[in-house]
Amino acid sequence: MNILVTHKAVDMATYKMLGLLSRNRFFRIYVTVPSKKEEMKVEGKCIPLPISPITSKFSWKVIKTLRRYVKQYDIDLIFSPSTSGLSNALIATIGTSVKNVGYRGTQAKVKKFDPTYYMGILNPRVDHIVCETADIQEYLTRYIDKDKLSVSVKPFDIDWVADACANPKQAEGVPDNAFKCIYIGTTKGRPFKGLTYLIKAFQILNASEAHLVVIGDYDNSDYELAQQGVGAERIHFLWNREDAISFLPKQDLFILPALRDASPRVVREAMACGVPCIVTDIPGARDLIVDNESGILVPSGSAEKIAEAMRSLMNDRTKLQKLAKASRDRIINEFSVEAYVSYFDKLFASLS
Repeated sequence: MNILVTHKAVDMATYKMLGLLSRNRFFRIYVTVPSKKEEMKVEGKCIPLPISPITSKFSWKVIKTLRRYVKQYDIDLIFSPSTSGLSNALIATIGTSVKNVGYRGTQAKVKKFDPTYYMGILNPRVDHIVCETADIQEYLTRYIDKDKLSVSVKPFDIDWVADACANPKQAEGVPDNAFKCIYIGTTKGRPFKGLTYLIKAFQILNASEAHLVVIGDYDNSDYELAQQGVGAERIHFLWNREDAISFLPKQDLFILPALRDASPRVVREAMACGVPCIVTDIPGARDLIVDNESGILVPSGSAEKIAEAMRSLMNDRTKLQKLAKASRDRIINEFSVEAYVSYFDKLFASLS
């Protein structure tokens, strides 16, 4: 079976899965690559194929290249992890017997009357959609036959944080004996990420031993909120950093304050580093932890409840340590790469 994977939104977990899957003699896997840097990420026996970057749902240059590869390599199936990749693949395979598989990892609403959605996941020529969470699958059944949907949560390999754990970093001005909290995320123009609630929670906590590190771009309004409130000198904004993950191992707590966020990778990264997480009780994200066993769930949109959870763990370091161990154990035992590979092995084979 010849499989072509469009590169847009292919992450570390997907590259790993494809590399392992390529060892199966039944599959011959090709991956489009827009640059030498991206080509270096391709693993196993996967074969990289050059292509222009996928920047929109319709790129004539991308479509022509995909169609050429379909004919040249006798492609049976195209897997597109991104909406734009799927749209271009669907156009490129018009008039062929190629199967198209998409991916949905967001809780964003589907707009049934928006014609652009019929260029992607609502197109009847899509043969299957992989859903990141059960909540996403349930939502999509309003628009798509359930037989075309299945769930597979992205895995996490503990080795992916090995370098961060071996070479941890800390924000300047954070004492070693502080109660160290961290948030990593892109929040500028994205109020649903909940950074405002986290800043307010930290101010409600109002503990002199607590410090909060924020990594990622942010709105000026959140920065001003932090600067005008109590404990401003203990909130450390580091902006965007490629080495953000290296700041996790030295923290006591990671907080996800989002109002919606399907299944954030950063929570897995924190857990793999042995950092307990406070996570808002929202679809997808809540499935990453077991409440009071490997993390703490709090209602979304409540700075008070986030502050309450932060205070309880700050005052109970024994529980904090237990959650830390349980977090790491859960990643190792429940989010294996092997299970992810097995899922795609069966899915692709079923569509052959």
